Amino acid sequence: MNNRLSRIFFPLAILSSFVLPANALASDEEDWSMASSLTESSYDTSSKLAMNIGRCKEMFDIGSGDVSFIFTLAADATLSENAAFSVKLAHGNESCKKDDLYENPDDSCLTITENQQLTKSTSPIEIRRAVNTLSSATDAAGCEDLKETTYLYLIVNDPSSSGTDNIYTVTYSIDFRTTRPSAPSNVTAAAGGESIKVKWDSVPDVSSYKIYYTSEGSLTAGGNPEEVSSSTATSSSNSITIKSSVSADTTYQIAVTSIDNSGNESLLSEVSTVDTVSSKDFWDSYREQNQDSDGGFCFIATAAYGSTQEPHVKILRQFRDQVLMKSSAGRSFVATYYRLSPPLAHYIGEHPTARTITRTALWPLYGFAYLLLKLPVVLYSLMTLMVAGIAFGIYRRRRNKASKKSINAAAPLLAAALAGTSLLAAPQVAQADSPVNMMAEFKAGPYTPDELGDAFKSHFGDEGGFIIEGEYDWQFWRGVGSLGLGFHLAYGNISGKALEEGGGKSIDNTELHWLPLRLSLVYRFDYLWTRFNFPFTIYAKAGFDYYFWWIYDGSDSIAKADDGSKGYGGTFGFHVVAGLAFVLDWLAPDMERAFDVEWGINNSYIFAEYMYAQIDNFGAKGAFDLTDKATFHIGLGLEF
Repeated sequence: MNNRLSRIFFPLAILSSFVLPANALASDEEDWSMASSLTESSYDTSSKLAMNIGRCKEMFDIGSGDVSFIFTLAADATLSENAAFSVKLAHGNESCKKDDLYENPDDSCLTITENQQLTKSTSPIEIRRAVNTLSSATDAAGCEDLKETTYLYLIVNDPSSSGTDNIYTVTYSIDFRTTRPSAPSNVTAAAGGESIKVKWDSVPDVSSYKIYYTSEGSLTAGGNPEEVSSSTATSSSNSITIKSSVSADTTYQIAVTSIDNSGNESLLSEVSTVDTVSSKDFWDSYREQNQDSDGGFCFIATAAYGSTQEPHVKILRQFRDQVLMKSSAGRSFVATYYRLSPPLAHYIGEHPTARTITRTALWPLYGFAYLLLKLPVVLYSLMTLMVAGIAFGIYRRRRNKASKKSINAAAPLLAAALAGTSLLAAPQVAQADSPVNMMAEFKAGPYTPDELGDAFKSHFGDEGGFIIEGEYDWQFWRGVGSLGLGFHLAYGNISGKALEEGGGKSIDNTELHWLPLRLSLVYRFDYLWTRFNFPFTIYAKAGFDYYFWWIYDGSDSIAKADDGSKGYGGTFGFHVVAGLAFVLDWLAPDMERAFDVEWGINNSYIFAEYMYAQIDNFGAKGAFDLTDKATFHIGLGLEF
């Protein structure tokens, strides 16, 4: 029965495809993309433009008074020879026949373009309309409190080869929703020397707030924000600490507006007035108590080569100006370089042997700078070859391990074949670990440079800082344990409060940051693990350090004392470490073997270590002392 029905309906379906008219509204509108001369924002879509009050007023400021709407046909779309289009404009309460290219006397919409030929060269189709034709607003003031929608229709007829109309419509809607939300209330402000903390009551159904502040007394409650000229800040919550463009001993006016999800901004809130005060950050206090630490660092390269006009120094200075000073990270590096410790600079300048050693040490940097400035193609080629060499080395190592793994897996089969025994009787061949010559560690712990005197305690109190650190060790000798050379990079900071003139705490923050570079000699006594499978390893490290450091004031800028000295520099020192590590492989030996085969990781550890770090330019007078005589780290180590 079903088979007979299918024989009847199948020919009917084929016949109906020729007899029945095509669907009047096809889906070919997807072949079109739309754009407008109005700036897109987060509440727009490809076919809908949401118009808030600020944008509506901006439309009236456009020079020609016109806004363009552009319809673009996709490059891979096809058109018949008789394709045509029309463009119609309708306001929300107007009727418009969207499947007819011709102006209809029964419609109340406006026909802008009627039954024009459509070809590939016709695209893109641009329609320009005066602002006052898109809404009921006749000027910028009329943009207030609109709730209306305007539609722009591109109507296309792309007939089939048999002449059947295929009409579809591409719609662009302009949605005017310009009702302002309520302004925030209960705006309060508290001032420090370089920051102002502002709070207010939350407003329902808003997405963010905008804070206006000025020292010129030009804010008025209920004022129009589009007409305000002042500094601004934004916040997603009902409080903010303003740190930009705030000066001490100045009177500021502050007002807040709320912004809804469509981007409509309220009128200005009540105005709060606040006076900033004088405050001291940590660098101010430190300089008052340590006037011999004036930041008078010499240029290391100049001390080594004897003159700023020496060719090597010129290249390094050119590298500084043309490369490093182009980025914020580079400028920070240059600033810290210029504040290297006075004892080191003086020692280099006074001792010929030290100058020779320093010149030798600067050669890699000089060579890199010369190639980058003079022969960048050569430098990039060398770097590409180096990266390719490293990648090839990793590939070869993993390939060799895979080959060994295949050989080890095939060994039982080969043994069985040669001996004429069964596969199950064949002995398993143990796989040896790959060679061990590197170690990577990731660790963190407290770090408090509390040797900075009373200035440190007055700003930071008994609060501790923290430090995170990465370490790479190259193990150049293995016997009873291993001996290696370690390279460390770390970062730490501590945050406190600035002080008002009376000694009380200000709302301004002050921060001390440090970036240690370490070079260590590392000894690991892992004999008990490698020989007896006892999962504990003890180790010791000792080496030299160089700490870059910088201090922020209440505006999150580099602190500057009254005498003009800036709060950044560098300090030399040394460290000693003792630690105990637990070998995680002892808990999961099968996982360890898989890690070794797949990634070359032989052993993994968790560890705890004690560190003594004396960072005081080896006791030199005037050093910025970042010593911490008792700190510890915990972390994870990977040996490969």
